[in-house]
Amino acid sequence: MIDLIKKTLEKIDVDHWKILDKTVVSKELFFIRKDLDMNRAKNVHTYAITLFKNFEENGKQYTGSASVKVTSTMNEDQIFSIFEKGALSASFVKNPYYPMVEPSEKVQPEFNSRFDAEDLVPFLSGFRDSLYKNDKFDKGGVNSAEIFINKSDLRLITSSGIDVQFNKYKGEIELITDWNENNESVELFNIFSFSDYCPELIEEEARNQIENSRDRALALQAKELKNINIILSTDAVKDMMNFYVNQSSASTVYEKISKATIGEVFQGDNVSGDLLNITLNPFMANSPDSTPYDTDGFPLSEQVIYEGGLVKKFHGPLQYTSYLNLEPTGSIHNFEVQGGSQSYEDFKKEPYVEILNFSDFQMNSMTGDFGGEIRLARYFDGEIIIPITGASISENLFKVHNEMYFSKEVTQRDNYIGPKALMFPNGHIIGE
Repeated sequence: MIDLIKKTLEKIDVDHWKILDKTVVSKELFFIRKDLDMNRAKNVHTYAITLFKNFEENGKQYTGSASVKVTSTMNEDQIFSIFEKGALSASFVKNPYYPMVEPSEKVQPEFNSRFDAEDLVPFLSGFRDSLYKNDKFDKGGVNSAEIFINKSDLRLITSSGIDVQFNKYKGEIELITDWNENNESVELFNIFSFSDYCPELIEEEARNQIENSRDRALALQAKELKNINIILSTDAVKDMMNFYVNQSSASTVYEKISKATIGEVFQGDNVSGDLLNITLNPFMANSPDSTPYDTDGFPLSEQVIYEGGLVKKFHGPLQYTSYLNLEPTGSIHNFEVQGGSQSYEDFKKEPYVEILNFSDFQMNSMTGDFGGEIRLARYFDGEIIIPITGASISENLFKVHNEMYFSKEVTQRDNYIGPKALMFPNGHIIGE
């Protein structure tokens, strides 16, 4: 099929092309309570082709692109028709000209995962045991769960001479827990991913979510709280740290929606909190986004983007780094944030609100605005801890990050390794 695709591409008026040959083998289990409701397996083979066309208009050079898909059941005439339409579409896309990635002699590391085994059933069975290990309460527990394990075999071929093969792995669990108490019926939803066998992670996620469901059912309506220490944990911390990754990306800098300047402290001149230290790591263990090459075939390596608060470099694919006359780093989606100066328990020595669950946490990657409706938080008034709900928070990172503290303890959430929690003072909880 690859030979047929290449043969057909020779008849199309394009300047460059790339082929992504991808086979995904997956195993899926669906549970309702503790009963297996569905057991499904898939083996899907796809060919995604991107066509590039360089052209000039009014003295300006452009590189247009269009992506199409073909299947192994198509004949040459059908493929030609799809490519011809794709080439026409590419001629209307006015991206400023950029070069293609050239082949590299760099030897990239191979990725290993226990999901590489032919039989995935033992892993699914182990995940199932971990998921239900703490489901032993009368008033609540696991309502339903979906477990997925995917192994992707990829081959990337380009007209510039790149021909590389690599694997990617992804496990994913969608978990709904519930709790019924005090005339309250509560459901919480969570989704998390990984790339290797990790029963301890699944056990911890399920236990925390069951406990949070219980606390949400018992929570009191929140009152308005001003000038209170705010502690954020779980996915909210990851989303907030990803803001800094986005601000240092070549695409946001080129589009003039970033406030980052290389060599300057991003958090301002008077930082009394912890300074940012962020590294992009394409080889992060247990991340489904780990890969030796980006989608252009560029060989990836670790990149320090913040050090001691300083912006060290802008990162991104060849397209955008070429616009800024920078060395390309490739597209890297894993990021590591160094822990801070205080422990998680240090954050709790004074009155605080620790937000554990949002209805829909929002982090604006351009403005720095963040917040959302609080489904569950814990309020410590200096004497007792009270679960609360029904409030909201609305803040801006540019206003708080000069006095923001990261926990010493670090954790992993999907493609993020970094502080388990962060804290900033003088926050405002909007309640009754």
